[in-house]
Amino acid sequence: MATAEGKVYLTKGFLDTFYKGEVTAEELSSVIAHELGHLALGHTKRRVIDFTGQNALRVILALTLGRLIPAVGVYIANFLVSLLASKISRNDEFEADAYAAALLIKSGIGLDPQITLLKKLDNLVGNISTVSWLSSHPKTIDRIKALNRLKEKWK
Repeated sequence: MATAEGKVYLTKGFLDTFYKGEVTAEELSSVIAHELGHLALGHTKRRVIDFTGQNALRVILALTLGRLIPAVGVYIANFLVSLLASKISRNDEFEADAYAAALLIKSGIGLDPQITLLKKLDNLVGNISTVSWLSSHPKTIDRIKALNRLKEKWK
């Protein structure tokens, strides 16, 4: 996780997978590069602003839709704002993946560890099934496809 203060945190659980040998040092590096991408691209600071704007939009929509459609208008407003927030977040993930890919290539590590980690991801986190358009992260397969396109483009 990257914070608006410019810090990157790794969870104990993820570090444990590294210590157990389930994740390589290069794969661990790809996660750090991805989080550095969020920092370098301003995603973490923008997220604070986005959150404020989303809350304002949520209130405006809830008040408007709540009057037009009593009992369910507020739920519709929350759903619509959640859709918007999820879309923005998924775009940020693709951008951070591309930044990490460039950083990994420049460092001599290459894209393969980033791709192999993404392939392991569903097993590592328990393949949480959620409605994709409400998810904060793109589908793993879509992230891998995007990285493979970059790999071909940058050859």
